[in-house]
Amino acid sequence: MRIPRRWTWGLPVALAALAAGLAYTQPVAVLETAARVRLRLSGVRSSYVQAGPYRLRFLEAGSGPPLVLVHGLGSNARQDWGRLVPILARRFHVVAPDLPGFGESEKPPAADYSIRMQVAALGAFMDARGIARARVAGLSMGGWIVSRLAGEHPERVERLLVVDAAGMRPERPDVPAEVLLPRDEEGVRRLVAAVRHNAPAPPSFVARDLLVRLLGQQWVVRRALESMRDGSDWLNGSLRRADMPVLVVWGEQDALIPVAYGAALAGEFPRARLVVLDGCGHVPMSDCPEAFDGAVIPFLSQ
Repeated sequence: MRIPRRWTWGLPVALAALAAGLAYTQPVAVLETAARVRLRLSGVRSSYVQAGPYRLRFLEAGSGPPLVLVHGLGSNARQDWGRLVPILARRFHVVAPDLPGFGESEKPPAADYSIRMQVAALGAFMDARGIARARVAGLSMGGWIVSRLAGEHPERVERLLVVDAAGMRPERPDVPAEVLLPRDEEGVRRLVAAVRHNAPAPPSFVARDLLVRLLGQQWVVRRALESMRDGSDWLNGSLRRADMPVLVVWGEQDALIPVAYGAALAGEFPRARLVVLDGCGHVPMSDCPEAFDGAVIPFLSQ
């Protein structure tokens, strides 16, 4: 069968127009799809597991000593740790769950999404995957969760990496919680500026699409923030049993949780070392990947 010449030109043009339209109207979905494809091509698997009462989605790759990666508030495993999973999988059996309420994991409507709940969910996830003891890392709220896991169950944590973690009792509200709950495009830009150092402001079509996504999950973020207000889960004075080697990494230009909290958190652990990375904000693995990898991979590999 001979294909008409007009089709040989028209089909690629039509596909290109469709791709351009999707990139403009749904840029977040396009970026997420590209990220999924990159991970799959890198040998990273995506699966589900029943972890206690929660059905959790997780990324998995590699073999060797187990390494558990925990994401931050309002995020997911792919967004926070996706770049690093294939790199770390060269040395470790990496597992990175979406916590209850986030990413593609179950979002039970009656849950309180407290730190205590997430610590229990992380322990249940490790049990479900047959991981009795592991190297564990967490970013932001994930750093709070893994720190509390290490303080309450030190037998489960071989080495601990904590990155720009929340959880220390604030001296004052450095960044209002409302920054985490944008209501319009300008609010999205303020959030990006708080989380990333010197990141370009997203154009309107990207900010608009991000806003739709963020509004859809704000009920979980709000509930998590509300659960933190009573102060029962602050890390101050709770980490004396966490006597494993600990590396605390902080972006010096973190506008969300200032670097002073990193020094205070490191002082709570019996055996912690603080590394401050210049030119990095709240997500140093994205802001300065070479410096971040150079600090954390040798530590995790010991």
